[in-house]
Amino acid sequence: MSLKVWFLATRPWSFMMTAVSVGLAGSLAWRVGSFEPLYFLLTLFGLIAFHAASNMLNDYYDVKHTVDVDGAPTTRYRMHPLLSGQIDVKPFRIMIASLYAVVLSIATYLSLVRGPVVLVFTIAGLFFSYFYTADPVPLKHRALGEISALLTWGPLMVGGTYFVLTGRIDALPVIASLPIGVLVMTVLFANNMRDVDYDRTVNITTLPMLLGKERSLTFYKYSILSAYLILFALVVAALLPPTTLLVILTIPSAIRLVRIFKRGIPDAADPLTAQLAFRFGLLMIAGVLVGSFLEKFGIFL
Repeated sequence: MSLKVWFLATRPWSFMMTAVSVGLAGSLAWRVGSFEPLYFLLTLFGLIAFHAASNMLNDYYDVKHTVDVDGAPTTRYRMHPLLSGQIDVKPFRIMIASLYAVVLSIATYLSLVRGPVVLVFTIAGLFFSYFYTADPVPLKHRALGEISALLTWGPLMVGGTYFVLTGRIDALPVIASLPIGVLVMTVLFANNMRDVDYDRTVNITTLPMLLGKERSLTFYKYSILSAYLILFALVVAALLPPTTLLVILTIPSAIRLVRIFKRGIPDAADPLTAQLAFRFGLLMIAGVLVGSFLEKFGIFL
């Protein structure tokens, strides 16, 4: 099998959100004058390996639990590595184990140079990664997938990366991670909104299923709104520079997206939401960096 098949099996298009979480931590660390390029690159590589392993493990257990079968919604939007027959189960499992081994190797090294707190973040992340779909407590099947995504791509990734870069545990990166964590959660929520009817047939309980259609639309709308409100509050509290408000440039896209969902949940529900989250994240990072640059030169906005 080709490298391309293996690469696509990891769902590489989803890595942009991991890059945003790591990038946000990097920008916050640079703002306080503590940025180690080597540690940053190692953390980015390790977390992308973590994300890839999580995606593949999700596919493996969804097939094992007969959630992913021929004709399932996910097979209409992407190449499923196992259902398509392009990769056998045994090498697929070996690749998952190999990716997790990379994660643990990098985490072990960083814990030696930065302290054992790195392993605390790693273990917490691995818990959510493994039990998202794995037995005996698949969080995804118990309407806990969204909160898992929020915590993983928010406080754990941003807070953990910030600690690696600065050697400090601060409240700011945890709080500042919430807009990103909320938007990543909303991407998963959008996916579950689209698949709610199918998920019911395979005995999966998701948050949209519990909320119902109308309340799910309300939850979706206010989840997006909350990302902007949290960031605005951080700027008002002078915890982030005013330039972080660059994210308001994405508000028209957010409004259009909500209107699309009100007309009917689109097939591309999750990638459309992910595009908004990615743009929001990039502008947030850019705002922190620009504001930090101006602060360093004594220019206060």
